[in-house]
Amino acid sequence: MADSKPFLLRHFGPGCLAGISLRDWLALLAENRFHVSPAYLGKAAYISVSSVLTSLFSVAEQGLISRQLAKHQCSAPVFILGCWRSGTTYLHNLLSVDERFISPSLFQTMYPHTCLTNEWWLRPSLEFFVPQRRFMDNMTMGLREPAEDEMALAILTLRSNMLSWVFRRNSACYDRFLDFTEATSADRELWKRHLRTFVNKVTLGNNRRPLLKSPNHTARVQLLLELYPDARFLHIRRHPFDVYRSLVHMATQVTPVWGLQHYPPELIPEMVIETYKRLYHAYFSQIPLIPPGQFHDLAYEDLVASPIDQLESAYSALNLDGFDSIRPALEEYCREKSGYRKNRHHDIPEDVCARLKAEWQQSFAAWGYE
Repeated sequence: MADSKPFLLRHFGPGCLAGISLRDWLALLAENRFHVSPAYLGKAAYISVSSVLTSLFSVAEQGLISRQLAKHQCSAPVFILGCWRSGTTYLHNLLSVDERFISPSLFQTMYPHTCLTNEWWLRPSLEFFVPQRRFMDNMTMGLREPAEDEMALAILTLRSNMLSWVFRRNSACYDRFLDFTEATSADRELWKRHLRTFVNKVTLGNNRRPLLKSPNHTARVQLLLELYPDARFLHIRRHPFDVYRSLVHMATQVTPVWGLQHYPPELIPEMVIETYKRLYHAYFSQIPLIPPGQFHDLAYEDLVASPIDQLESAYSALNLDGFDSIRPALEEYCREKSGYRKNRHHDIPEDVCARLKAEWQQSFAAWGYE
């Protein structure tokens, strides 16, 4: 069964739209002229059935918790920023050792409409079908593991560049939601409203501080500050060549799992180059907006070499107290993960290296990479 999971997820799994409502699913299909590649019709059928159930259960959840959500206020979140494959997941997992933080679980990001009322019965029934390791890097995967909130936002708002991985033929429609610079004010307000609601769901019933990780947020600092002016931002950087190699590999693995339209693998490197460029153009222009004491930047290479020291520096820079209380748990976590081995990737052709240095020049210059 384990060997069949990747095939089933590619052709019959829900991709990143498991918990979408029927109304939004039909709107998304109409926006893309109902074009689904034949290989992914099973996936579309799964999402269709799931969307009907989600719509039914979401009515019940809304009725049960709407008043509580309206009254609930959480602490200003800590946002982990950084491009995909820069070490954001590793940093997220390290920070999640601190039990004063709370992050959305994979289940909550998959079913944001109904996660508070259907987890008790739905999560156990899905556990068997979820791979124990991620396809792209062999890191632990599970419905209870901390996850990126971007999947929830894509499902709730239909305004996420994650959807460009689902409907590649219409990618321009969704790529504008990476940084929202070309989005309308109505789009921006809708996105902020749903992010606040989702964060409130995750933190409802506890006083823990939200810890959110989404590489997409790297291009949305201004939006996040409008919503949470006291938020903290922790950015992790990695050598652009390493990011490129790893991100091309990830995209090759993930696009068939998320996608509903065939996307030729040979086009993926171009997608990676353009996405990174847009991500960091927005990042470098918006970082000066962050008030002093609310931003810290660290290097992946330094985090791997000395995770405890790097986190201690981050806590100090962001005015987060109590680091000594979590040091023993962090040391134990690092010992448990000491056997992890990263993927090995092919060398980058010289002409591609030259192009990356030219088109990603801002990153090379800012961080001193050669």
